[in-house]
Amino acid sequence: MKKIWLFLLIFIGIFLFYILTMHLVLNLNGDEYVEINVFEEYQDKGAYSCYSDIFGFCLYEPEIKINNLVDTSKLGEYTIIYTISSSFHQKQIERKVKVIDKTPPLISVKEETILTCPNNHDFKITYQATDNYDQDITDKVITKIEDNQYILEVSDSSGNFTTLTLPIIYEDKEKPKITLKGDKTIYLLKGEEYQELGYTATDNCLGNITDQVKVTSNVNINKSGKYTISYTVSDDLKNTTKVTRIVYVYEKNPDIPIGDKVIYLTFDDGPSAYTNELLDILKKYNVKATFFVTGNGSDAVIKRAYEEGHSIGLHTYSHNYNKVYQSVDAYFNDLNKISNRVERITGQKSKLIRFPGGSSNTVSNFNKGIMTKLALEVEVRGYKYFDWNVGSSDTSTSDSNKIANNVIKSLRKGSNIVLQHDTKYSSVKAVSKIIEYGLANGYIFAPLDITSPSAHHKIAN
Repeated sequence: MKKIWLFLLIFIGIFLFYILTMHLVLNLNGDEYVEINVFEEYQDKGAYSCYSDIFGFCLYEPEIKINNLVDTSKLGEYTIIYTISSSFHQKQIERKVKVIDKTPPLISVKEETILTCPNNHDFKITYQATDNYDQDITDKVITKIEDNQYILEVSDSSGNFTTLTLPIIYEDKEKPKITLKGDKTIYLLKGEEYQELGYTATDNCLGNITDQVKVTSNVNINKSGKYTISYTVSDDLKNTTKVTRIVYVYEKNPDIPIGDKVIYLTFDDGPSAYTNELLDILKKYNVKATFFVTGNGSDAVIKRAYEEGHSIGLHTYSHNYNKVYQSVDAYFNDLNKISNRVERITGQKSKLIRFPGGSSNTVSNFNKGIMTKLALEVEVRGYKYFDWNVGSSDTSTSDSNKIANNVIKSLRKGSNIVLQHDTKYSSVKAVSKIIEYGLANGYIFAPLDITSPSAHHKIAN
């Protein structure tokens, strides 16, 4: 009996020893310390767990509880805790995970090479610096110039460093620019003093170099002819620009026989909003013209034209075909109305008239024979009517160059009565070109008067 109890005590002791010597095993798979780049996906390798006896035999694998707080979107060091438990034991191990930023910033530029003026160090380079973690860090970019290189440097908050080097090429192949003030073609009466209208010169590298412009001129105001004023300027690298202004010195000879080479500029239907600008142009060239006016516009414009030496003719008050060509009396009633207006403004009666549509018009055909009657009657009453022999077609095109060319190509030796309308701005713009051509080609300009040629058309009604 004693032996049995002894055996039991020994067995129980061995069993308790076996139980008490059992232990938990917990080992990391992989390294205890891991570094991962920010925004990368973290793949945890886990751990090995075992409930082992004294002989190292794994009785079973306890469940591992993992406390994973790693946030790869934020820099920092994180701890992953692995825990296993049994009835009598608990064991923990840790893994350190550090989220770091190893990606350098990016500098982007629009220019791969810098072309600039010699000795210029004030560059305006367009650039941007971005970082995968810090986002826009353009304001942290440091720039410097070394050995003909433009260097851009930037570091992010993790100390990642980026440098970008752009080669600098110092050159200047661009010519300066000279801008002439006023017209590039000037017309002077013989003996009239030339007044320089001015100029400016600029250079892409030097800026304003107006004071370096050299002006040469062969203008002789005492002799008729074509002359040139040259304006020349160079920059430091001898890039040179030259522009010219043409000066025509012409002689207005009152002794040239009327009908030799004469241009009579005439303008119908005004005055209008453009007439003052036309008068400015005529004044500039000292050219006189004729205005066949209506009831339109301002009295002040008619007064100005008269006082500046232009002829004022009558074009009926209403310019209404159905009204003025209704009868002889209707025409003169309308004509008297504009005649009275002109006399009130100028103090003089005008005897110069132009029929609306000209004497050859067909819009009056609703009253058969009216133009034949009026052409005779106006002369009986002391008027002189004027048609034209040079048309501008300014009522069918708004291209001022075409209008000017229409007139110029129709000019001939003798008297040229030109029809234009100061109610058409494109026609007003064409006047300078017509005058310049005329002066350069030996024409004189004159206003119409009672003795001037009339250029009558063939009456069609």
